[in-house]
Amino acid sequence: MKREVRISAATTVVILLCGCGGGNGNGGDASSGGIKSCDTDPLRTGLVAQQTGVSVDAFDCQVLQWAAAYNEPDPMIFKAIIYVESRFDEKAVACPNLPCGTPSGWTTAESGCYGVMQVVPACSSLSKNVGFLANGHPNLTTDSSASGWANSFFNPDINIQIGIAGVAGNRAQVEQQFPGCSADQYTMMAIGNYNSYGSTKSCTVYNTDYDNAVLAAYRQYATAAGYPAHAY
Repeated sequence: MKREVRISAATTVVILLCGCGGGNGNGGDASSGGIKSCDTDPLRTGLVAQQTGVSVDAFDCQVLQWAAAYNEPDPMIFKAIIYVESRFDEKAVACPNLPCGTPSGWTTAESGCYGVMQVVPACSSLSKNVGFLANGHPNLTTDSSASGWANSFFNPDINIQIGIAGVAGNRAQVEQQFPGCSADQYTMMAIGNYNSYGSTKSCTVYNTDYDNAVLAAYRQYATAAGYPAHAY
């Protein structure tokens, strides 16, 4: 079940992971986008997603950049979220339930969940410069050779930025709502809300069904990469 995610009372963000090859752009930050170089890749597993045949390391550069930009403590968790959400298929489309409805003037085809992190343009107000056309409709370009690809919701750099920004916003919100939890508990609470907004009820009561699916992939990837996994 996809959902609306709020970063603060004033801001709503979508919500709904190299051998660092691939990607678009050069340099960048949390506001301008672009993929910084990642000469070393602590997330590298050498594994392939069986369902799609895509390397699970395909988007490590984007994950590392945006996790750092939004001060997320465990980038490997986003690889696991991407597995659960899309099996690393950057052209994935889902959410026939239209979690944020169909905005005025949009079509139903513009109102679902898209890309590797299954973000929802209809829920998003991260920035109307990120993923949107000049007319306010979502940019859903799927041709990676087209000029519109650079700012498409399907472009993994845009998609992962929005997804990680949403988790970071969830984290800030649950830290305010439920003081005194551990950092790892806040991660579980935030990603539980990523799947179903409002599912977190306390430091220990959150969306365990979704979180457990993410953690199964997380532990596999951490083992394969020799990554220092958190003890969630």
